[in-house]
Amino acid sequence: MRGAAALWGVSQLCAVSNPKAVARAGFTGRGLAPGNKLFDAIIGSPSGVVFTDDAWDDVWHYVKRADRRFTIAIDTLLDRVRELETARSVWTTEEFPLVLAAGERRSFTANTIFRNPDWRRRDRHGSLRVSAEDAERLQLTDGGQARLVTQNGSATVTVEISDMMRAGNIALPNGLGLDCPTGDGSMTSAGVSPNELTGVGLKDDFAGTPWHKHVPARLEALTAGNPPR
Repeated sequence: MRGAAALWGVSQLCAVSNPKAVARAGFTGRGLAPGNKLFDAIIGSPSGVVFTDDAWDDVWHYVKRADRRFTIAIDTLLDRVRELETARSVWTTEEFPLVLAAGERRSFTANTIFRNPDWRRRDRHGSLRVSAEDAERLQLTDGGQARLVTQNGSATVTVEISDMMRAGNIALPNGLGLDCPTGDGSMTSAGVSPNELTGVGLKDDFAGTPWHKHVPARLEALTAGNPPR
């Protein structure tokens, strides 16, 4: 519980800044008592604590500006809005003509919570979804193998021709490409790790987050196959 000590200070600040709301939530007394009671409640509750009790009339108390207004005119963001008319909008190239969504949510994906691929009833190997138009153009077959290449890496993938995909767009599921120990002490793995195919070359300018859903890529057919399950 050593790390929880910091919450004592937070509790005291909350009680001092919002005495009426904290009191309505049941933490009353003089001096440090309300903050101490709030701290004890936080430590003693495994599922959360109501630390203030407010009505709609109390909402503006939390807006600390004297004019009770919110500042939404942020110059750095407005500059980007003004640049939209001339901003670059296409990131694919002749070398990488496809847009890869590296980390699609599917019925049987769970981030990296489950490493063992045996729990997935469908799409055990995390197929790469491709449109029928792109599959025909690239001579890809449903269930066949292909080489997926981006600026940051490459991987062998199983192709799934899907009517959910528009031409020029391909998608890999999230949560795959992890090693999982087996009963005999060896390791098994299924699918492709999306992070192996993404990088920081294309990223959000403010948050620095890579464009996982917009990764320029190309596909090269390897083998024929059968429809994936």
